[in-house]
Order: sequence, then C-alpha cells, then structure tokens
Amino acid sequence: FKEQNKTKYHHASCTTLCLEHSKSHIQPVREPRRKKMNMSSQTVARIPVVDFSKADCLKPGTSSWLSARKDVCRALEELGCFMAILPSKVPPELHKTIFNAFDELFNFPVDTPDNPLRAGYNTFGIINGTNPQETQEFTHLFWPNGNDQFRLIHLFLLHSETADLYAKVMAEIDEAVTRTVFENYGVEKYHDDHFRSTFYYLRLIKYKEPKKLGVDVGLRSHTDKTFSSILHQNNVNGLEINTKTDEWVVFDPLPSSVIFMAGDVFQVWSNDRVRPCRHRVTLKENEVRYSFGLFSLHKGVIHAPDELLDKDHP
Repeated sequence: FKEQNKTKYHHASCTTLCLEHSKSHIQPVREPRRKKMNMSSQTVARIPVVDFSKADCLKPGTSSWLSARKDVCRALEELGCFMAILPSKVPPELHKTIFNAFDELFNFPVDTPDNPLRAGYNTFGIINGTNPQETQEFTHLFWPNGNDQFRLIHLFLLHSETADLYAKVMAEIDEAVTRTVFENYGVEKYHDDHFRSTFYYLRLIKYKEPKKLGVDVGLRSHTDKTFSSILHQNNVNGLEINTKTDEWVVFDPLPSSVIFMAGDVFQVWSNDRVRPCRHRVTLKENEVRYSFGLFSLHKGVIHAPDELLDKDHP
C-alpha cells in the first residue's frame, strides 16, 4: 500500500445511496448496558471496552499495560475495534460547547455546484492534524481576521487540561495501541520505525438529519483504507459495527470514550490476523450528528514482518 496526499486541506460533501442488499435491512443488535467490572475490559452492546484511565495503563511493562494488551489484541482479531475509555481531560461542558461550535464551521459558504443528489455528510480534513501549525493555518484559511466561535474548536485542538493537542492525545493512544499489538506478536522491535513513518489525517464530520435526506444511510458499509482510525462523536448515535456473524451492533459510547478501529492496512501488516472493522453510519435520530476522526496513514509500502509468516498465515 502506498499513501500519497496532494492537498493539505480537504472539504467534501458526499452522496449516499440506499442499500438494496438484504444486509442493509438487518436491525442493529442492542443489549442492556452491563455494570462496570473491575478489570480493563468489559462489553457494552457487544463492543469490547478497554479502560485506559489508569495512570500506568499506557506505560509498557506494567500490569495494567499487559492486561490491556491482551484485551486490545483479542478485540482487534475478533471484531476489528474496541471502545477506549480515556482519562477525563475534557470536561463535559467543553465537550458540548465544542460540538455546538461545529455549526458555524459547516455553515461556512463553500463554492460547490447545486446537486439534488447531494446528501449524507459534509467533511473538512486537515493533513498532519497533529501539527499545531496545520490547525492554525486551517483556522486562518476560513477566518483570516480570527473568529471567536471557531477559536473554541481551535483551542480544543490545541489545549486540553494537560495542554496537549486533542489530535496529539489521540495519536498517543494510537501509538500505545499499535505498540501493544506489535508486542503481542513478538515484533516490537519494528514499532518505532513504523511510528516514525506514520502521519495523521484529521477529519471533522457532520451528518445531516435523516428527515431532510429522505434516507437513513449516512455512510455505507465499508472498511477504512488506513492503518487505524479513531472516532469521537457527539451525543447522537449512528455508528454501527459489523460482526463476524454479520450482525450490526450499535456503538453507544460511554463518557470520555472513543472507538479505535483497525483498517485494511493493519490487516495487511498483521498478515490477516487483525480483522479490519467493517462499519456504517445509520441515521435514526433527527438530530445533526458530528464526529472527529483521526486516521492513521503510513508513508511508503506496508508489508507483513517475516515473523508473522507461518503455516496458518502463509
């Protein structure tokens, strides 16, 4: 796989179609939310949950790390994703304010042709979204003289309670998760080189209300052409995960959580051990749905390490 990018910023308004295949009519599987257990992993609506809130959970070699490592790999091999519980670095009030501020960004006039088929979602993207300079240039692109409302988003990207970039925090989670997988497969010596070849694409996504679309499909069933993807949404659900038994499971996030999903490139690197997460967005609530997406891409060519070639994975 080669990843190439010709533009720094991207805006698109994507057309969606009704799925005619019978799979599109499968009803989401909902299960009652279970009580929190005293371990690093639990299950909510059949999506594994890994708790990274402990201070030593992201420190290699600790007991919390080793426990999370097993849970991460099991989830990625079985479902291709898991819900990650993060430290509460962003207060709920700020979280709400940030997503409310998305309206102004997505209402910004964009010179696109009037297309009656245009539906589904709009998106803005920032290449190298973990770089503060890129987010500053993105802000300046739309409001050269500044904008107080959008500055809230910018501040959210630049300053969490620990003065870290929001995208940088997500990148740290991505680095930790990939390291656990490399360790689990006995190829941790390759991880640092892998991470140095990684860059990120940050996307801000707005899904329209289904009553305005006339359809309930916000995003068709697909897997991401990435190494990994991390999504963080507002309070409007819609993301659904496809299981090995071809059921669609609704992602109902816990507070301070994101979903980590393996992409097609992760599957290639793992020599078919990691399952790419097939997912879709089904719009059932008549509210605007927003989400952040941090997509991990790789410079150059991806190949499976020799150590991952065996009789079961030739």
